[in-house]
Order: sequence, then structure tokens, then C-alpha cells
Amino acid sequence: MHEATKDRLAKNEALFRDVNERVKRIDAAHGLPADELWDFLCECSDGSCLARVSLTAAEYERVRANAAQFAIVPGHTVPEVERVVHETPRYAVVEKKPAEQAVALASDPRSSG
Repeated sequence: MHEATKDRLAKNEALFRDVNERVKRIDAAHGLPADELWDFLCECSDGSCLARVSLTAAEYERVRANAAQFAIVPGHTVPEVERVVHETPRYAVVEKKPAEQAVALASDPRSSG
């Protein structure tokens, strides 16, 4: 896989993560219960994917605790650039491989840098 393709895939994931951060802030501001399932966009690298991933706020926060991780629909993994670190029937968590982590880390909306 070409480096430009890997970079584009990582940027797609970062875009979906940014949208999900905004969704979570809006939902939290409206007092949605943290223990209920919230619908987030699949954070896979497919820029045309509009699938929804259902997670509780706590599950989402566990994914977001590592800027190199993304919540996706099971089966949306791109093994060339990421590996599955956790999977449930509702969602999978993928982590970018070390060589592909730079874009994920640099584009983290929660980063202080």
C-alpha cells in the first residue's frame, strides 16, 4: 500500500473521530444518560462509510483514551495500517500500527499540542 494511500486512510479516520467528538459534546450538553447507547459514526478509513457504531459514553471514552485508537463497525478493519485491539458484537476498536500513528496523534482533537 502506498504511503499516500495510508495517509488518506488515516485522515479519513481522524475526520470521523472529530465529528464524533462534536456529537458527544452535543449529546452530553443535552443530558443524555451516560449508560445508554449513543450512535457514533464508524471511524473506519472508508471516507464514504456512513455506518453507525453504538457505544456507551464510558466505552467511547475508553477508545478515546488512546489517540491511536478508533471505534469502527466490526469487519471495517484495514489490516495493512491497523490491528484490532478489542471487539464486541456492536463495535471493534482498532489501533493504528506504529508507522501510521503520526496522523492519528497529530489530529487528535483532545491533544494539548
